[in-house]
Amino acid sequence: MTAKEAVPVRTSEPESDDASVIQPIGFTPAPVSTGGHKLFLSPRAIIVAACLLLGAGILVYLLVARSLIIETQPVDADVSVSGLALPLGDGHLVLPGKYNYTVSATGYISQSGEVNVSSDSNSRRAVKLERLPGHLQVVTEPSSVPVRILINGSEVDSQQGLARNISAGRKRITIESERYLPFSKEIEIEGLDNTQIFTANLRPAWANVHITSQPQGATVTVEGEVLGTTPLTAELVQGDRTVSISLPDHKPAEVIVPVTAGVDQTLETVDLNAADGLLRVVSSPEGASVTVNGEYRGRTPMDLELSSNKRHELRFFKDGYGSVNRSIDVDAGQQQQLNVMLKAVFGKVAITSSPENAQVLIDGKLAGTAGQTFTLPTRSHKITVRKDGYEDYETTIVPSAKLEQSVRAVLLTGEQARWSNVPAEITHSAGGKMLLMRPNAQFTMGSSRREQGRRANEVMRKVALTRPFYIGTTEVTNREFRRYKRQHSSSHTNGISLDNDGLPVVNISWNEAALFCNWLSARDGLTPVYRTERDRIVGFDSGANGYRMLTEAEWAWAARYHRGSMRKFPWGDNLPVGKNSGNYADNSAAQIVPAVLRTYTDRYAATAPVASFPPNPLGVFDLGGNVSEWVHDLYTIGTGLSLKTEENPVGPQDGDYHVIRGSSWRHAGLTELRLSYRDYGAEPRNDVGFRVARWVN
Repeated sequence: MTAKEAVPVRTSEPESDDASVIQPIGFTPAPVSTGGHKLFLSPRAIIVAACLLLGAGILVYLLVARSLIIETQPVDADVSVSGLALPLGDGHLVLPGKYNYTVSATGYISQSGEVNVSSDSNSRRAVKLERLPGHLQVVTEPSSVPVRILINGSEVDSQQGLARNISAGRKRITIESERYLPFSKEIEIEGLDNTQIFTANLRPAWANVHITSQPQGATVTVEGEVLGTTPLTAELVQGDRTVSISLPDHKPAEVIVPVTAGVDQTLETVDLNAADGLLRVVSSPEGASVTVNGEYRGRTPMDLELSSNKRHELRFFKDGYGSVNRSIDVDAGQQQQLNVMLKAVFGKVAITSSPENAQVLIDGKLAGTAGQTFTLPTRSHKITVRKDGYEDYETTIVPSAKLEQSVRAVLLTGEQARWSNVPAEITHSAGGKMLLMRPNAQFTMGSSRREQGRRANEVMRKVALTRPFYIGTTEVTNREFRRYKRQHSSSHTNGISLDNDGLPVVNISWNEAALFCNWLSARDGLTPVYRTERDRIVGFDSGANGYRMLTEAEWAWAARYHRGSMRKFPWGDNLPVGKNSGNYADNSAAQIVPAVLRTYTDRYAATAPVASFPPNPLGVFDLGGNVSEWVHDLYTIGTGLSLKTEENPVGPQDGDYHVIRGSSWRHAGLTELRLSYRDYGAEPRNDVGFRVARWVN
């Protein structure tokens, strides 16, 4: 119904409440467009729904999101975070996950990174930006001075006093200039790509030096730079300066001038002497020695600088020639030449040889045969005398024109020459003396069953001993052994000391004696003989050249062999004991041993100092008496049935006991006094020592 249609119709009748009647009219619906679709929800409903969804999303985001705060230095730096990150106060609100961030600020180096935001807690990250380098403009007073800029002692590149890209921080700036003192100061480089002004007040580093010479007009040069001629005043940079002053026809002079900045000085007048003259000296033949006024100057040909206006005495000499003397003077700055002729001088040398008829070579050239007299220049000559089957004999001789000389050449075979270079006596590093032995003998060790006092272990053996060796002239003393083992004590017996330095060392085992030998080998740079494992001897090397104990065959040869036969006792073949024959159990030992030699006195109750009694014919002391001796060989007893000769025997490698040879201060019986007596053991005894030996390889 339209408005128009709803207007009531008034009649002409007067109005009255009772008469007002509303008359119904027919209803006609508004026309509706055909073909359209009716909306399920109105636009208003859709907008409301969208707002509800957005609000719900925001609520969920707020419930799930965590804050990410990046604290920066400087605090006003810009922070950007990748992804969905809502700025919130000093940080950002983000969902859990990984985010990239970038922090930047003017004057600083931007910094990027990655942060992982967890769902459990808020995240905080501190980022400190590094300041950009700064620049330094150096302004000097005086201005326009070329400078070198050093920062913390190291020079940096600069252009017109501007040094770029200096890292921020406290720096020591040093300004150097060629003629000024260094200027140094600490400043703070602010960086931030800013340029700072650095003012350096430079002080002069020179002083005025007044230089004069006599005569004047000399050229003054300082370190290659010509400054002018004398007299002059020069500005010299501080330090020790070498001032050179030169003038034609005069000797140049050099003066070291210590210059202090700002302190002027006047040098003493430099006197320039007249220049030397140059003398060229030549001799025939060349190579003559030259002295000037007694001072050796060299060999001809040569140039001599001689002071001018002065007489000089020259002498020329050469081996094989007579000397020549000359007197000469030279002019300043002039060059002269002197030629000298030397005359040969000869002497006579008679050369003989044994054996005769050997060849004679002089200076490497065949000159004749021995038995001749040779005329030779009076200079050094190398003489070689040679004959087949013999080693060359060589010597050097200078013939004399006044006296005939002679050379006697004794030629040696190769074997003789080799042994002539091997010393007959040596001293080992512990102080003991040793003698060279060159045995070449066949003999029988042991003793006959019919010999009175013989023991069953003295089985007879045929031995050939040909290997050269050194033998200690005495047994090792306490002094020598204590160089190896400082705390060792040989102790005492019944109050009688066995421990004095000069007494033979006792109370040591065979193993300790062998270790001493190895120690001594190491001291003298030799190959040890005894092989060890944890300070125990487990074998030996018979090819080594180090120290060892005597083999039993060497001991028997040194003690018994004399002119092709074997001695029975140290003093001979018969009893009684010869006077002063050695240290045995005599009357002096009656209180400490059960049996003594009643008719013999040696003055020592126990051990005696080594070499207290005469040596045997080989020069070896105490092979009988004083102390018995450990030897190299392990103890064995042969059958005596073998007819084969043993050559240089050294005994087996394995065994429990070692041989002991010789009598001691405890012995007085016939059995022990004999040189064929054998004992054995392993443990220390107060009457057993040892002596050292060495093979000569």
